[in-house]
Amino acid sequence: MIHSLFLINSSGDIFLEKHWKSVVSRSVCDYFFEAQERATEAENVPPVIPTPHHYLLSVYRHKIFFVAVIQTEVPPLFVIEFLHRVVDTFQYYYFGISILMQHTSPFVQ
Repeated sequence: MIHSLFLINSSGDIFLEKHWKSVVSRSVCDYFFEAQERATEAENVPPVIPTPHHYLLSVYRHKIFFVAVIQTEVPPLFVIEFLHRVVDTFQYYYFGISILMQHTSPFVQ
């Protein structure tokens, strides 16, 4: 499943990383940075980037890229959904339920 998770800010700095199965070198993010340079805007970075030995799956929210590194093929939407839940957890922890509810439910006034 997910081997590593990297959080990358808009300046291209990896400011947080978490490894589960094995330690994946930060150099794997170079493939992500190349795709980021080719994109005209941050939102246009492809969500799935194949590399010779890994797949990089990413979401962009709140000016931060959440990049998951996997080695085997898994359903990409499963990983992308997980990344969105990670963002929601950070958002809830740091800003509370009211902000989380505003962003996830169109019915909250």
